[in-house]
Amino acid sequence: MHKAKSKHFILTTGIILLVAVGLAGLFLYRLHSKTTFSGNNPQTDDGKMANDLLRLSAEDYEAVLLSMHSPDQFQEEDFSSFRELNTFVTSHAILNTSEISAYLDCILHSGNAITNLYLCLDPELLWTTVRQKPADWNSSLQNHLYSYMEAYPDITFEILLPYPYIDYWLDLKEDKLDTLLTLYHTLTAELCAYPNVKVFFPGAEYWLMVNPDNYTDTYFDANEIITQKLFLSAFCDGLYQITPENEDSCWNSLRELIAREKASPTFYPDLSDWCLVFFGDSVLGNFPGSFSIPGYVAGLSNAAVYNYAAGGSSGASHGEDTLDFPNIIDDFLTENTSPSDSGLIFTPEGNDTEKLSRKKLCFIINYGFNDYFSGSRIENPQKPYDTTTYKGGLRTCIAKLQAAFPDAGFILVTPTHTDYFNQGMDKNGTEGDIFPAYINAARELAEELNLSFIDNYNDYIITAENLGEYLSDTCHPNEQGRLLLATTLMYFIHEEMTD
Repeated sequence: MHKAKSKHFILTTGIILLVAVGLAGLFLYRLHSKTTFSGNNPQTDDGKMANDLLRLSAEDYEAVLLSMHSPDQFQEEDFSSFRELNTFVTSHAILNTSEISAYLDCILHSGNAITNLYLCLDPELLWTTVRQKPADWNSSLQNHLYSYMEAYPDITFEILLPYPYIDYWLDLKEDKLDTLLTLYHTLTAELCAYPNVKVFFPGAEYWLMVNPDNYTDTYFDANEIITQKLFLSAFCDGLYQITPENEDSCWNSLRELIAREKASPTFYPDLSDWCLVFFGDSVLGNFPGSFSIPGYVAGLSNAAVYNYAAGGSSGASHGEDTLDFPNIIDDFLTENTSPSDSGLIFTPEGNDTEKLSRKKLCFIINYGFNDYFSGSRIENPQKPYDTTTYKGGLRTCIAKLQAAFPDAGFILVTPTHTDYFNQGMDKNGTEGDIFPAYINAARELAEELNLSFIDNYNDYIITAENLGEYLSDTCHPNEQGRLLLATTLMYFIHEEMTD
């Protein structure tokens, strides 16, 4: 079907730029259409403020989150679990600084011992509500916000600035863009003058702003998984903090990114006629939703995506109760296929199977790290389908998939470099080999079975010298690394597998 291929993909200019979630079972999701945005910066009264104030007057809490955009994706449980703070997340999307001070007065006179106030502020909305008058901007912020920071020095004010989808910035005319970036700069500089204030801005992160599936129905409201990721990164780990020392470089970097994308937009292939099914380990399975590798493929290419990867999974089987590839493939075929006149068809539960039937089916298979780490034997020459070996497990599972879906495409993908075990040069176990041997075995298997092949170890931008830039722990890719790996896959399908 497809001859084994290995090609070095250098990504287009502009690309280079959660925490790992342990999965006890298979994590399955599907993303099949791009997010549709309202495209505006909404500011309408949702009618929820009065109830917020009643509850704030009556309930016990140590911290409060207020937001000028929808606060729905922030979870009080996250503050309790990760910050050990009993936190009240308000329901109302605040309209102006007068409402901020009304909330603050209620909170500070509630009788609760407040330690932290989390404020999601939008400079554009603050500017709009004072009719774009500089004098009113200064007096409004002083009277309704800064005065509280001065009066309550023992309370930590943590400010999260907006992180909109990239089209918000690209749609702006140059004069408005200049005005907004000046507002962001001005507000940040003023806030940073207070010792009890921390300002966070993740909005220049390309991995975040480029994927429409990271957002809900507006340019500004991220989905729950992304919101939790930003909560953990900013409020817990202190990432994306703006200081007087890095402020200029932050806004300059954002301006340069916007200018580059306006002048030469990054191209992502349209794979809307593909259905992609992923099997693999934690590189695919431990990062849920829209900022995983499959999630980026879905959001940026419009492919229908199904992810059956699981943390800790290997190509070889290590026992009946593991989530290794040989142990899940029979259940996958039983639960996700249906008979038809021409054989089996892929029919994942609860999805539009008629629409899927018109798409080209392709399986992406990415194993190797855990086989190396656990010291799996690479192959049993006397028993080529020995599922306790790396090649035997992959060979067995791929043969079953090929029998079920003879017209499907298959891409065998290798792991990247790792710094573990002397950069993969140590052997593990009594039958294990060095890491490059597993990469070579995958290549051999792709040639034997006539599979397409992506060598992320030998033919890629992630090398032994730059692991810290793309991997979070010298094994699992960080946000930038996952976007790069996803883009490599998209280009491979577009350039090598599309008629």
